[in-house]
Amino acid sequence: MDADSLSLISVFVRVARCMSFSGAAAELQVSNATVSRQVARLEKRMGVQLLERSTRKVALTEIGKTFFESASRILLLAEESMAQVQDLQMEPRGTLRLTAPLLFGIKHLGPLISRFTERYPHVEVQLKISDRLESLSGGDFDIAVRITNHLDDGVIAKRLTSIQWAVCASPAYLAQHGAPTTPNELAEHQCYHYPSVIKHGRWSFKRGDALYSVPVHARFHVNNSQIIADHALAGLGIALLPTYLVGEHLQAGRLLPLLTAYQPTVNSALYALYLPNRYMTAKVHCFLEMLQAAFVDPPRWDAPAA
Repeated sequence: MDADSLSLISVFVRVARCMSFSGAAAELQVSNATVSRQVARLEKRMGVQLLERSTRKVALTEIGKTFFESASRILLLAEESMAQVQDLQMEPRGTLRLTAPLLFGIKHLGPLISRFTERYPHVEVQLKISDRLESLSGGDFDIAVRITNHLDDGVIAKRLTSIQWAVCASPAYLAQHGAPTTPNELAEHQCYHYPSVIKHGRWSFKRGDALYSVPVHARFHVNNSQIIADHALAGLGIALLPTYLVGEHLQAGRLLPLLTAYQPTVNSALYALYLPNRYMTAKVHCFLEMLQAAFVDPPRWDAPAA
């Protein structure tokens, strides 16, 4: 569609909304004759009559009614596209509302948000960190950062990076108790895991096409991964934890990876979720860009030990 056709359609829509050539002419600040000629050009180009004219009123023909509905949507889409481009060129401002998992938010989003607010001083950020999945549909959040294998319907999801889990223990624990060489040997050790992620006290792995599901024993159950990591660092047992939490300890040798030939089935991915609004505001666009630049595959916390 060329620019001239879009201009003619815009004039027709104005006339149809006003049900008057003079009303449309007043809104467009042109003469009645100009409006009439442009509608006539559109009708000639399309080969149909869109309006019924009389000395007293203007009415839509049946074809005109159908075309008015679709033409209105075309103009709305064009206006929204222009608004989106203009908004993206403006400096981000306003309130940006985010939600993220508790420990991931503390360890990785906090520093990122500090850089974001320093770069964009007219944006106020509200971050709610919680392991409870907050709803986007209620309109309370612009972006939800989620670690998941299951995406909600009705949202746009941008994959950021992989989330790997590691079986690990401290050198002191391994020196005293030895290291398991197969998943079945975990039954002989004190094991820690996050109960809402690991169901029924079993750790599951895959190796090639083979699947392993083994029961593990723990005398201490807690719904906080940081406490589990602290127990592993203290030499109290073997832990199964996400590497975004323990990657720095694995890199420094404070924890050692175990069963590296077996892949935990709880591995997932990090996503940024947002609703498909009419157009994306500058603050949302800029924060998504920063998220995508900060979290890439492989993530920095999975870098090999020095």
